[in-house]
Amino acid sequence: MDDDDVSCSWCLCCIVKSCFGCLGGCCLCAADFACSICGLFIAVVLICVLVPAFGVVRPVRATVKDASVSRLALAGANGTALAYDLSFTVALRNRNWAMHAEHAAPLDAKLLFAGRHLAGERLADAGRSMDPKYTEEFPMRAASPLRGLEMGGDAAAGFARESVAGVVELELRLTGAFKYWPVHAGGSKRLDVTCPLRVPVELAPATPGPHFMSTAFDKAIITCY
Repeated sequence: MDDDDVSCSWCLCCIVKSCFGCLGGCCLCAADFACSICGLFIAVVLICVLVPAFGVVRPVRATVKDASVSRLALAGANGTALAYDLSFTVALRNRNWAMHAEHAAPLDAKLLFAGRHLAGERLADAGRSMDPKYTEEFPMRAASPLRGLEMGGDAAAGFARESVAGVVELELRLTGAFKYWPVHAGGSKRLDVTCPLRVPVELAPATPGPHFMSTAFDKAIITCY
């Protein structure tokens, strides 16, 4: 085997050349040219595979699913408190197919209505890792005291208006940060998204006090932005 064959021994074209030989000088030149083309093709393929896998980060995507509400109504002597009992699942999806996603900061969730804090929970601590193409889920429940949570007149009036329309809009805010490794281990990307929860409600009876209901909208998958 000559030097040209040794230099191209890792190329499929050159393996064929070394097995079958050449019929003349022109064949040798053609085989060398084929080796160059083959090497260029392999380089292009590697770039096309490695750059999307490790050079482009797809941020973790958050959604809410399996949501249900068993209590959501005004309560209290003045009707300015909100009684609620909701449950849902927060899902985080690592959309990268080669990079791990690691929590660089705690993942916190806050449930709000008209800017008022209803419930909060720490879903994950820093250091927790997600495999590529993996979805992790965090069940969450938000429940008020039986007498309800005092909201004030303005917030109660807003809830009453939305109840008449049949849909109450809550917000679930998620905050955290992620590192993507092995390539992007030196930096982190902030997660700060809001999940709009449009809860279907029924008009409460005229009797005072909190009212119970059972509504599930678990077929809906809510995307957080």
